[in-house]
Amino acid sequence: MKYKMYNYCICKLHLKAFILLILSAIVMYYPGISAQTIPEGSINMQTFETGLHELINAAHNNPLLKAAESKIQASEASVKIQKSLDPPLAAIEFFQSPAVNFPNPFKDQMEYDYSIQQMIPFPGKLYAMASSERKRAEMLKSDRQIQKQDIVRKVKSLYYELYLKDRQIEINQKTHMLLCEIAEITQSRYQVGMGKQSDILRAQTELLSNSNDSIILIQQRKSMEGMLNAICSRPISASIGFIPEIDPVIPEFNLSTLMALALKNRPEIRSMQLNIEMQQAERVAAQKEYLPDFMLKGTYKQMIDNADDWSIMIGATVPAAPWSNGRYSSGKARADANIRGAQSELDNMKSMIASEVNDALLRLNSSRERLMLSRKTAIPQAKTALESVLASYRTGKEELLMLVDIQRMLAMAELDCHMAVMTFLDSQSRLERASGMSIDDIDKSVERGIP
Repeated sequence: MKYKMYNYCICKLHLKAFILLILSAIVMYYPGISAQTIPEGSINMQTFETGLHELINAAHNNPLLKAAESKIQASEASVKIQKSLDPPLAAIEFFQSPAVNFPNPFKDQMEYDYSIQQMIPFPGKLYAMASSERKRAEMLKSDRQIQKQDIVRKVKSLYYELYLKDRQIEINQKTHMLLCEIAEITQSRYQVGMGKQSDILRAQTELLSNSNDSIILIQQRKSMEGMLNAICSRPISASIGFIPEIDPVIPEFNLSTLMALALKNRPEIRSMQLNIEMQQAERVAAQKEYLPDFMLKGTYKQMIDNADDWSIMIGATVPAAPWSNGRYSSGKARADANIRGAQSELDNMKSMIASEVNDALLRLNSSRERLMLSRKTAIPQAKTALESVLASYRTGKEELLMLVDIQRMLAMAELDCHMAVMTFLDSQSRLERASGMSIDDIDKSVERGIP
């Protein structure tokens, strides 16, 4: 048993030696491998970007906004329908028709009665119903504003994610250049007898891994471009271009001021207030159902044996009839219940808005602190460490593994800084959505002292 285990270990050692020999041959016969380049299809760092404002303007053509506009137009048309009278009823009546002339109603008739009648609602009923529909149209306008802000929020969120992806690609390319330099130093050290062959293989492995990461990053970026183009109603394959680095302005906000602005400017609040007003208008209309409607009818009688005659009839509905009273009382009860429900929804929305504003402000402050820490501490320390270890490695005083680890630390510190920028910008966008105002408008309101 011990003999078999010994043979197994010898075989594993031979296999590792064989792999090492093959890789060494590759490095020796293809010395240019250390100068690998980023794969084809990488992002041109000089490509002009499609600006955020341009994308937001394009997003205004989103089909959801067009559908919302159609609903508004339909509701505005309903206002005209509600305040219009029902069409009149015109009729002709054949009186004392001989049975032998059936089915011809115009032969040997004794009398023809021509009539027209019109139902006239009690004054104020049509206005009440039109008022309810008018509030619905205004509510739909607020709902369209909600959809518009949601779409802008999605555009900004994806844009900032794309910004971070460009930073990852940028860091990946900088890392690639550094790894190429390390590979050349490693190969030079090996040629003069100061380095190890395993270090050369390690450097080539790091370069290969970096190139694979580049391929993945480019694919992810193109997918994100497609998603952003879809929201903005642009061709899926349209290029957005490389987004340059952003140095965000870092404002200070007060929670109570932001909450006051949100309660004043959020379209959800306006929509729900209009919903309450619409339900109140429907309640007024339901109360007016207790009032009678009128019917006016005029008849012209054309008689064969006597002179022509005419008549007028005036009628009215009787809402107080026992068998119809439940219809009107139930309508009022339904309207009251709808008002209570709409008011509860408004109260809940105010609580949710307060929570959203608080969460957005906490995210904003957290990302601000994280950004400051990365810029002032993490990145400078990592750069200093890399310069020191790289100098030591050139003279053979430091191992390659330490140099690679420090290089990774610098890349992670830079990426963390850009993630903090992305999080800060996204938190600003989240705060804009939570308050219903742009950051510039918030600043102006605070400066004017108008909460």
